[in-house]
Order: sequence, then structure tokens, then C-alpha cells
Amino acid sequence: MADEEIQEEGQEEGKKGPNIILLLIIAVVISVVLSVGGAFFLINILGKNIVQQAQQQAQQQAQGVQQTPQVGLAEVIREGHQRQFMLKGGNEIAIVNALQLKVGSDECRAAIAEYNVEILEAIGLIFITKTREDLTTVEGREILKNQIKNAINEITGFVGEKEKFGVIQVIIDIVVITSAY
Repeated sequence: MADEEIQEEGQEEGKKGPNIILLLIIAVVISVVLSVGGAFFLINILGKNIVQQAQQQAQQQAQGVQQTPQVGLAEVIREGHQRQFMLKGGNEIAIVNALQLKVGSDECRAAIAEYNVEILEAIGLIFITKTREDLTTVEGREILKNQIKNAINEITGFVGEKEKFGVIQVIIDIVVITSAY
């Protein structure tokens, strides 16, 4: 009887299933394989993207296109060098003490210096469509600044996709609006 009990216990242990140590080894092997495979996959995918981005940057630099605008300052009318612009009707003038531009690239700054006379003429044409009332309200000044910005960007060729590298902001100091006589 004792022998039969020992044999039954032996058979029950054999029927319990796989060994716990074997299950742990299989789990560790699967974890390692998945980790290494995932890392290999990510390195290949990310590595290709990094190479493609580097190639695109090199192409854009070769074409002279910058990635981000570099904000700088350009002067059309230096502070203290007052300039007079005739207003609508010819009876009044606006005296501008300074006109500065925030630009998105050195190329735009150079173009502004090159086309300075043409830019001043365009600004004069914008002023001649304005009245005293247009220039003494906040909305009127904002419209004036936008018109100047658009005119300069058009003259210098910074339109469309290149607009962010052109004139970004207009800063104008109108000292006084007075009678032309």
C-alpha cells in the first residue's frame, strides 16, 4: 500500500504540466526577442527619417531657402530724418519721423536697401490716398502699416511662401499732420 501511494504521487507530479523554470526561460527569451526586434525596427525607421531630413535640409540650403525666419531690423526713414508725405486732396501733409521694418531675412534687408527709392515712392502713393481721419485712428494706422508691408514685400519679391522672410512688421512714427500751406 505504501508503494502504491508513492507511485500515485509520482504520477500526479508528472501530470502537473511543464516545469515552472521552463516557463520562466521561455518568457525571458520571448521578452528579449521582442525588445531586440522592436529596437531594430525603430532604429531602421527613425534612421531613414533622419537621413531624409538631412538630405532635405541640404537641398533647401543649396537652393538658398532658409528654414526659419531670422528677425532683423531695416530702416527706410532713419529716426530724426523727417520725411513729408502729401495726403488726399493735397491740402495736408503727414510728417514721418521714422519708418522701421522688422524683416525675416538678411536678403530682405538687402533688397530694401536696394529698392529704397521705389519703396519711398510706393509709400508716398499710399499716403496720398489717406485723409487726416485715416491716420488719427488705431484702425487707420493698422491699415496703413499693412498696406506698407504688402507694398514692400511685393517690391522686394517676398510674396507667397517667401512672405515670412520679408517684412514682418512696420513701425512708423508720424510726428504731425499739418496743413500744406
